[in-house]
Amino acid sequence: MRCAHSIHVQSLGDRVFGSMSEQPENTSYEQECQRAELLGLQPPDPEEFERKRQARLEHELAEQEAAEAVLLEQQDESLGNVGGKLGELNSILSSTQQKLNRFKQTACGSLTNIFARGSSGSVDLSAGIGRSGSIASQEERPPVQEQPVAKPPPTAAEVSAAKAAKQKRMDSQLDKLDALINQADNAQIAMSEQTQQMRRLAK
Repeated sequence: MRCAHSIHVQSLGDRVFGSMSEQPENTSYEQECQRAELLGLQPPDPEEFERKRQARLEHELAEQEAAEAVLLEQQDESLGNVGGKLGELNSILSSTQQKLNRFKQTACGSLTNIFARGSSGSVDLSAGIGRSGSIASQEERPPVQEQPVAKPPPTAAEVSAAKAAKQKRMDSQLDKLDALINQADNAQIAMSEQTQQMRRLAK
């Protein structure tokens, strides 16, 4: 009976040990002491346990901050690409509007002749879009993620400065996004107005 009881306790300890080893991040000091008691081991040193726990948390925080930094960098590149395309579109629309204005002021000639006469300074939409697509495909290559180098844990001042820098960068991205929305709205309004002007001139 005593042998069977020992086997039962050992089996119970193995199951507890297995369940705790599957999720070491959630293991508390009390759970470690319970596991050691079931297995007949010495309880862990509180200071050593806390030191390892802090080291694990700092490592997880460093990995999270590294992933957030990569994400912010990718978002910056995406916003820059979109901003460049919208800027090119608004430039094309501005050039088109100037040609429409010249046409309105001209008593003779047709819309085709006016555009042909100014073709030397016009912008090729298909070529522009093709170039922007080629540039975007080159710029949107995902950055190579380097393996984090082991370094001493950051101080409280360094952590605070990193948080402030990240918040500032996120605010900057929100400002860029607002500017892109305004550019897109202006482009939509300009295209709608120019379409109406061309329809009236074609009648």
